Amino acid sequence: MKDYELETIMGNIRDGVIVYDTNFIILSMNNAALKIAGISAEEALGKAIEPSLINNPRLRTLTQIIFPSLAPSMATILANGWPQIIDITLEEPRAELRTVLNRVINDKNEVVAFMKLVTDMTREKGVLESKSEFISVAAHQLRTPLTAINWSFESLNKILGSEKPDMAEIANLAKEGWQLTERSLKIVNDLLNAARIEEGRFGFNFEETDLAEFVGKIMKESELAAKEYGIKIVFSPGSRTFRVRIDKELMGIALANILDNAMKYNVKNGEVDILLENEPGSDSAKLTIKDTGVGIPEEEMKKLFQKFYRGTNVVQMEPNGSGLGLYITKNIIEGQGGKISVISQSGRGTTFFVILPVIKT
Repeated sequence: MKDYELETIMGNIRDGVIVYDTNFIILSMNNAALKIAGISAEEALGKAIEPSLINNPRLRTLTQIIFPSLAPSMATILANGWPQIIDITLEEPRAELRTVLNRVINDKNEVVAFMKLVTDMTREKGVLESKSEFISVAAHQLRTPLTAINWSFESLNKILGSEKPDMAEIANLAKEGWQLTERSLKIVNDLLNAARIEEGRFGFNFEETDLAEFVGKIMKESELAAKEYGIKIVFSPGSRTFRVRIDKELMGIALANILDNAMKYNVKNGEVDILLENEPGSDSAKLTIKDTGVGIPEEEMKKLFQKFYRGTNVVQMEPNGSGLGLYITKNIIEGQGGKISVISQSGRGTTFFVILPVIKT
């Protein structure tokens, strides 16, 4: 096989391939290996890799791949004989790698080089961890409402079996059961949407939409909940028409999540202000959703869009919730070419900014 044919094959292999001689001088790295190591070919080829390079930020990952014992964590899968298989865990950035080391022998049965195959298992392990986490969270979050639903039906059955059923109590139990069912369905839908995001199956059905009309409809649907919370919602659509291409169903979920939080974690007689305007310096639409609620502690802001995160202050107000709403919201908005950001101060409210690209006419 000609050299350029071999290079073409190696270049298209999804796993990383690193070849180095007995002095640990890098002879070859394919594109996948360079990507995993986070370096360029010029930085690696012809360079002797030694343990001291662990202190070089640019070569740290490559050094840990060549010398697995230097990695923060390693697990030997197969070490007796050849090939040698070792799993390593790296930090900053975090990566889960499986390395398979074998010898390159000449016709004299002499070892002239080593070939290391590197498989990036970060996503696969992340998915497995997420599934385990999902099961745990689902069981924890659904236990409370399902137990309450069971109690409601048990109480309802006892009342209906009595000689003179109390219709008012029956109505209260039916309403309570309906509310608990709604809460359970919300948790299940959040879990399913998060699973679709993790598995890359979060598809979009885009259609051209007037953004002001769309936001106005979402706000109208939230008015009943706003009354129950004692919150006033004000929408200022501005004078400009913004035509956007969005998935109405999913974008509705995203905005409803933001509005729901703005109402749920607000103060009595609080307010939610929604403003639609042009994003300065661009041709995008900017949607601002500002509340007068409890805010988010500064030290927790970085965790806001993470899966299963719930602020320490809001958990005290509302212990039930999946902690997936804003994670889903962020993925929905970014999946449609938009951006979401937030500013907040504990005890002084929260403001979300949603930027969406506008259809150019």
